[in-house]
Amino acid sequence: MKADLHIHSVCSDGTDEVKTIVAKAKDAGLNLIALTDHDTVKGVKEAVEEGKKQGIRVLKGIEMSTYAICEVHILGYCIDIENDALRTRLEEIEKQRKERIKAILSNLSKYNISLNEEKIFDRVGTVGRMHIAKQLIAGGYCQTVTEAFDRYLGERGIAYVPSKRITPLEGVKLIKAAGGRAVIAHPLVFCQKGRLDDLIAGLKTYGLDGIEVYYPTHTAEDVARLSQLARKNGLFASGGTDYHGANKKGVELGSVDYTPDVFALEKLSLIKRDYGKNRRR
Repeated sequence: MKADLHIHSVCSDGTDEVKTIVAKAKDAGLNLIALTDHDTVKGVKEAVEEGKKQGIRVLKGIEMSTYAICEVHILGYCIDIENDALRTRLEEIEKQRKERIKAILSNLSKYNISLNEEKIFDRVGTVGRMHIAKQLIAGGYCQTVTEAFDRYLGERGIAYVPSKRITPLEGVKLIKAAGGRAVIAHPLVFCQKGRLDDLIAGLKTYGLDGIEVYYPTHTAEDVARLSQLARKNGLFASGGTDYHGANKKGVELGSVDYTPDVFALEKLSLIKRDYGKNRRR
């Protein structure tokens, strides 16, 4: 079963419509995908329905943008998108995101930079700095997204506004309360900072289920190291491309070679083994 469990659509900071993503998944020979837009589930229902038409299993997913000592993204799979606690918190996060964007636009105006707010806010789903970056490029204020963040939107940028993010612990709790499986996204950065072991230890108590072992920038050595860490902690190995369409060039849907093992399939409730059949009597 070929899978890609980390995908973004126009409902957050991707460029592809939901139906386009499912069609591309089929063309790529994928059997299983998860739509994991940042802090929103607004495209999930459409993805599941389109997946049924195309013969592709679509997991109901999300990527929670959280912060503790550093930025931590938590993927959620198999969530109940109608869960009251989740929906309420996502509405609050959406409001906070909009307030932050307005504050950034206000800062930009101090430098005589006026952007098309309608194009930034006229969308279904979450709004973020990427959408401002696109308008900065369209307005001729910079040439690339990287330049937009370096000059204007990043922590050292002239228009930067800190975000009000939930903690990784709250992210895991929200996913678990919605019946989901919680997974640490792109964990290699935490390995490099020497924080992954502590992050796993802190979140396991509250139901952490897995880590993203397979990722576009992970080498064979990285995969082996993360796989061992997952087994050591009783976590399943997830994988995906972190696909964003044109917003993340060079990363194609399904380009990461990931086939969920039996343990992962069990955790994702895709199979159920009967452990009692072969027991000695």
